Amino acid sequence: MIGIELSAGGWVLACLFGALVGLDGVSWPQAMWSRPIVAGTLGGTLFGAPAEGCLAGIWLELVLSRHPPFGGARHPETGPAAFTAGAAYAVAGSGVPVGIAAAVAVGWAIGWTGTYSVTLLRRLTPHLVSRPDGFRGGAAALSRRHRLAVALDGLRAGLLVGALLVPSVLFVRFVSTQVPGGAGLAWWPVLAGLGLAGSAGVAARGLGARVRHWPALAAGGLLGIFLARVLA
Repeated sequence: MIGIELSAGGWVLACLFGALVGLDGVSWPQAMWSRPIVAGTLGGTLFGAPAEGCLAGIWLELVLSRHPPFGGARHPETGPAAFTAGAAYAVAGSGVPVGIAAAVAVGWAIGWTGTYSVTLLRRLTPHLVSRPDGFRGGAAALSRRHRLAVALDGLRAGLLVGALLVPSVLFVRFVSTQVPGGAGLAWWPVLAGLGLAGSAGVAARGLGARVRHWPALAAGGLLGIFLARVLA
């Protein structure tokens, strides 16, 4: 059986940090804590491995670069997703390269799960301040309802991290233990190739025919490989 070392205090702190990075996406304070490279690093730092968390965040920045967090389109919720992925790789990855792939897969899945939870909350929020006969209570009451909506958003993000952190750690631990010893080094070219191909593919959809942007994409890919090797 695959076990994990995760204390109750660490889990509670993870929920609180998850709420903060979730709030940063659209509610407060929008200080870019929710970007994958930042949220992933925070997740790793909480469990004593900032480099591992940053590495997971870097890859998620590449994977999720196709989905900018603005406009009316549906996009993955990056903050809680990257935080959980960084924490999971820090706790269970053991520095094994294939563990990064598992952490990125976890982050991508949680990102879309978070999107649907945001959609459900956004359907509830208007009912806090809107009534068929109009809102009553004045500016003070409206301000209280607004703070309640923000608190619900933080609670949603915290519960998302709390519910999925342990399964994510178990999944990353399971995948990481399937690669014996030093043989995991052989996965680096495969992971780098798949990561670059995937990130180039999603980015290409946004670049379109603007060829002048491709050198920047190539430079970013090379920088990602370099950082992955250094931080690992």
